[in-house]
Amino acid sequence: MYKVFKRLSVPLVVSSVVVLTACGSDSQEEAVGENGEMTEWPHDEITLIIPFDAGGSVDVMARGMAPYLEDELGVDVRIENHPGASAQIGASQFINSPDDGSVFFVGTQLYLSANIALQGADFSIDDFAMVNYEQFDPITITVHEDSPHETLDDLIEDIENNPGEISYTTIYGGALHLTGVLLEDVLDIELSPVFYDGGGEMRNALLGQHADFMIGNANGDLAIGDQARVLAVASEDEEILNIYEGTESLNGLLDDRGVEIPDIGSARFIAAHSSMKETNPELFDYFAEAYERMFESEAYQSHLDDQGADVVSSFIGPEESDAMNLELHELVLQYESELMSDEN
Repeated sequence: MYKVFKRLSVPLVVSSVVVLTACGSDSQEEAVGENGEMTEWPHDEITLIIPFDAGGSVDVMARGMAPYLEDELGVDVRIENHPGASAQIGASQFINSPDDGSVFFVGTQLYLSANIALQGADFSIDDFAMVNYEQFDPITITVHEDSPHETLDDLIEDIENNPGEISYTTIYGGALHLTGVLLEDVLDIELSPVFYDGGGEMRNALLGQHADFMIGNANGDLAIGDQARVLAVASEDEEILNIYEGTESLNGLLDDRGVEIPDIGSARFIAAHSSMKETNPELFDYFAEAYERMFESEAYQSHLDDQGADVVSSFIGPEESDAMNLELHELVLQYESELMSDEN
């Protein structure tokens, strides 16, 4: 499994859904210099489609990068939220949007692969051309501050004594859900997943004590840090573990039981249409290079540092991001039957 990245939180504004019209061929031609290279972005506006409600970790990441992309490209950047069906509605909205570089997708694996493998989406993994996997946010095991479970061992013992009765909040088909499936497998336990459409809903459910624990994310859980207790983090990285003082790695704690699981996290990315990359590689490269300049800029790095996002954020580029995307897709396919069995 890839170990990349370094964490985000900005004021949230719910955007309205708009229908965009792409600039015509004249704009495309004006953006190309005499040597055939792109000289400026050919659209007046870019839309970032988010497949979750405002307030979740992906939405926060996208809203954090939007003003810096605006500065780099010299165009307006809009956010559209299309939540539902564990990110499938937003992904479908993106696939059916213009593939001329005016619309990009900001999503999360493993939800994208779950849409395809578990939910019969009418798109494929090859329809998405990764620009960058910006965040890899390790899984956490988190309880409410008033929970009787002080340690991971306390929680596991309760699960063993009450098979099928201990519930956890999750989102169907993603890294959080897969972690629950893996824990059931290696520990020979039975859990009761409660599914939500986004991280904000999931955390609110934990705060309302509608579930016994949450499988969340190191960065995402910061939003409720003073009302919850992280029992374990699926990472060996000291920087990550230091986010929550005194918290140990998940596999370090499972080692006493003679088991381990892969270090899984929510992998958050920005992607273009593959058809755009194939038919207009200059446009794709122009955007990817602008994104890299934005990411490495002093202003954006200062933003990441201010929000604590530097711990889970990185620029690895299109080629490595595509490879990572396919590896994560294979992981979902490997546990397809186990994940589907929880839906019933």
